[in-house]
Amino acid sequence: MTGRGWLGIALAVLLLGGAAIAWVRFEGDAPSVEGPESLLIGSLGSVAFDIGDLGSGLREILISIRQADGETVVFERSFPGDLRSGGDAPGIPERFEIEIDPEALGLAHGDASLTVTARDWSWRNSFSGNETRREIPLTIDLKKPRIQVASGLTYVSRGGAGSVSYAINEETTRDGVMVGENFYRGFPAPGADTASGRRFALFAVPTDAPKGARIAVVAEDRAGNVATASWSVVLKERVLPDANITLPDRFLETKVRNLADAANIPQDDLIGAFDQINTALRAANEAKIRQIVANPSEAKLWDGAFTQLRNSKVTSKFAERRSYFVGGKKVSEATHFGYDLASTAGAPIEASNAGVVIFADDLGIYGNCVIIDHGLDLFSLYAHLSSMSVSVGDRVEKNGELGLSGATGLAGGDHLHFAILLGGTYVEPLEWWDPLWVKTHVDVHLSTPTR
Repeated sequence: MTGRGWLGIALAVLLLGGAAIAWVRFEGDAPSVEGPESLLIGSLGSVAFDIGDLGSGLREILISIRQADGETVVFERSFPGDLRSGGDAPGIPERFEIEIDPEALGLAHGDASLTVTARDWSWRNSFSGNETRREIPLTIDLKKPRIQVASGLTYVSRGGAGSVSYAINEETTRDGVMVGENFYRGFPAPGADTASGRRFALFAVPTDAPKGARIAVVAEDRAGNVATASWSVVLKERVLPDANITLPDRFLETKVRNLADAANIPQDDLIGAFDQINTALRAANEAKIRQIVANPSEAKLWDGAFTQLRNSKVTSKFAERRSYFVGGKKVSEATHFGYDLASTAGAPIEASNAGVVIFADDLGIYGNCVIIDHGLDLFSLYAHLSSMSVSVGDRVEKNGELGLSGATGLAGGDHLHFAILLGGTYVEPLEWWDPLWVKTHVDVHLSTPTR
């Protein structure tokens, strides 16, 4: 073949190669932009988009917010690459999270729109690349919820409970009462029109709450704006009881050995096994109880005061700080969050008020245990039963039979361990057994109209 022929072939190859490169570089697939269809943000907000380009690679991203008085850029980024070879790393979409601070950006309360523009390194559109542009409706809510507390002067005791009636002017994602760092959720006020915004919350003052802990209603709206409102609350301090308990050898040999065997705790040291049962197993049981009571009924199921076990004698009180001894040496300690009530062996155990059974099974140190949901985050617990006559889901009335007393779990003799929980916090049962206290501390706020 002559030199002219070889030159023609070379030129043809170059032309074909150039055409192939141009074909690739003129690709027409625009970047992908995936994200929300609409947005609502409050005083602080964030939004995430998945943006990518599988063809020539991302070239730039620009995100801006437009309101009546102008447009503000909130995010801008360019990506490595050039028109000759395209982007450095074309690939699957990457997540971009953008923080939005309306105050810092000079944005106003009201409607807006957020625009996302993404371009790639294609030669299309006069080498400016393929472009994807998404405009998303945006609402900027800078107003906190308005809380109106209807309840007046409220007295609560350490370890006790209280209640409050209030109204909120908008839909919330969370509202209730903060007691220090503890949150107690609010519910629609029983019998109130939903449109009224009336709410009701029970709350507890944990025995270990710091002195002077702030008690306030809190509400968070859908935009994340948080409002608080205090009212007159008087916290009455109390001295919690102490008790020293000596563990007999028989208790260690029978009760501790049986519980240790069930919990796979080594039994070569029964005193050490008791401490592990009294601490680690107790903690695990308490964590399970809080899981059990995590989803309360939003309806009020109880009626009036709760009832104490009939013909029973109090043998141990609420929040008793117990120290356990063997041979005169302290071996463990725990706080007893309930009342021990002794009657005849195998005494009928009755529901202290109406509700729904949400647990009826063995529960470690509590033995055979029944937990009743009374609604509005209020629960009662019955432990150490010898037998149970109810199942999960059963609706029980006040004084309906639950089973028979016994000595299952970490019980030294036949009795009922009775406790009341409010939002996962144990509270003083004596208050709930008192008809006057229930009337003046709870019922009055259930019927209080907001001002």
